[in-house]
Amino acid sequence: MKNIALFVGNDIFSWLACQDVISALNKECTFTVYFPLAKAAGRLQEPEIRQLALYEREVLNDFVFPFVSRNADACEGAYQPPQVFLAGAGVTAHRIADINDATFISSLGNMDAVVSLRCYQKFSADYVRAFSQRGKLLWNLHPGDLPHYRGVMTLFRAMMNGEKNGALTLHEMDEHWDAGPVLARLPVELRYELSFLENMMLAGMRSGAFLAGQLMRAGERKSLIVERQGNYRYWGFPDALTLAQAAEAGIELIDHDAIRRHYLALFVGDEFHPLAGQFSAGFDDFIRAHGHD
Repeated sequence: MKNIALFVGNDIFSWLACQDVISALNKECTFTVYFPLAKAAGRLQEPEIRQLALYEREVLNDFVFPFVSRNADACEGAYQPPQVFLAGAGVTAHRIADINDATFISSLGNMDAVVSLRCYQKFSADYVRAFSQRGKLLWNLHPGDLPHYRGVMTLFRAMMNGEKNGALTLHEMDEHWDAGPVLARLPVELRYELSFLENMMLAGMRSGAFLAGQLMRAGERKSLIVERQGNYRYWGFPDALTLAQAAEAGIELIDHDAIRRHYLALFVGDEFHPLAGQFSAGFDDFIRAHGHD
């Protein structure tokens, strides 16, 4: 396994997985990272879902990453912003408007594997045909237990169903969402004392090592068990009634103070770090200024 293309979403789960898999395999593989442009969140989504995006994506990209980049020499977290980390790792990165552009698909001919980490654009049937004909890997890392939890916010759905564990599922991509053959699963404990987004962040911190292990197996040509999926429900964003039921059951999407502490620990350092106060104040100011009602 020499050349690997990573298609990475703009959320915290995706970046944690991306940095960790590159850190694990950068001496063995050549990575290229693509950041596909994400569609704007629909105004028809419930306010709680728009607020989730604020904590999962907006504050990360528009406050956390710039803050840490400006203070890169002083920050001591295990994770870095993409610009800083990728430059230090010698990894090329590109922003892509349309991943299904025919010319762009052709440019990936030298890749041995294409891996999606919550890519927000759907890979077309052209990808499947092109990569199956070339004998290349076309994988997706899904934060949910397939086939039962296809779709979005599936750890939340598992919590709503009282599951003890969720899972990270690695599967081959086909032309449908989350429906290709399953290659591997990693159970992840669901912690009900934590919010949904905290559970996602903890899962993200385990994703890179899990993916790296499966890429190593494929590179060593060790056989991977393939499990065909049947027909199962695709979970969309929860509606107002479901969110009300979750709140009544004590399942939170977001815990502001806890999420701020997680971002601080991941990217800056502990609460005694010299920049901790400045970071926390800036984080709070950003959320107040950009909150969704």
